[in-house]
Amino acid sequence: MKTDSRNKYIIFILLQSLLYGLGNPLTKIAFTSITPLWCLAFRFSLAFIIFAIFFGTRLKEQLQTLSAGQYLPAGLCMAAAYISCNLALEGTTATNVGFIMSLSVIFAPLLSIVILQRPYRLTHLPIQLCVILGMYLLCSNGGAFEFNKGDLWALLTAVSVAGALVFGEKSLRLTDAVTISAIQTFITAVISIVCALLFDEAAVIPKIQPAAWAVVIYLAVTCTCLAYFLQNAALKFLPASLVSILQCTQPVLTAAASYLLLTEKLTLTGISGAVIILFCIFAENILETLTLKLTK
Repeated sequence: MKTDSRNKYIIFILLQSLLYGLGNPLTKIAFTSITPLWCLAFRFSLAFIIFAIFFGTRLKEQLQTLSAGQYLPAGLCMAAAYISCNLALEGTTATNVGFIMSLSVIFAPLLSIVILQRPYRLTHLPIQLCVILGMYLLCSNGGAFEFNKGDLWALLTAVSVAGALVFGEKSLRLTDAVTISAIQTFITAVISIVCALLFDEAAVIPKIQPAAWAVVIYLAVTCTCLAYFLQNAALKFLPASLVSILQCTQPVLTAAASYLLLTEKLTLTGISGAVIILFCIFAENILETLTLKLTK
């Protein structure tokens, strides 16, 4: 693939991180009147309706050529990632969740060995370890780190995110980004609705404020429909390991949006972490470019 074309898909992932970075503080604002599970249920239901309206015929045609085993793993991993993340936030601090979720940078290439039969290059290990250090500095922001039940949910989130990337890359060998995005959205919607009915109260729904509904719409349109498409389109041309590295820009952008929307500030420690992450992304991009040139 040409370098300029590859850079286009790198921009796709950076744009996805920007959307998520703005969505994270907005979601925190929405949680003042809506529970996390109901937010997920409405968000992904609306997102799937949008996919069905615009791509219904295309989805039917694509699904007829696929077996469940070719798309279910990626969809289930994505659903597990969102739900376990919300459970983690209920059981531990957002600082710990942010750090542990960054382990997807390590899990993605390891899962690629098993699922995609892709050899692991040790040259990526120093960069990945530095990303984890940067994520720790950014997300701890000078705070303490303790491992508890909520942290275990966050660890599941990291594995699920990595699984969604790797299985998504595999699925995209057989179909397109729109189909995989819609399938992931539908599966997450169904599981979120079931979990909301089982673990949340329906009495919360009438109390949801207009601001929260506006956030749900934003999350459905941009952070789900558009962001899923950007990720899956990029995975068709970029390895899952590189995508997971690029997605580490999300907490940096989240920190910037949180400063503007929630007046949250980073300490010198947090700023140091952000700088390390940006440096690692730059280094990984150079390494991938050199690898592509050597393999031609």
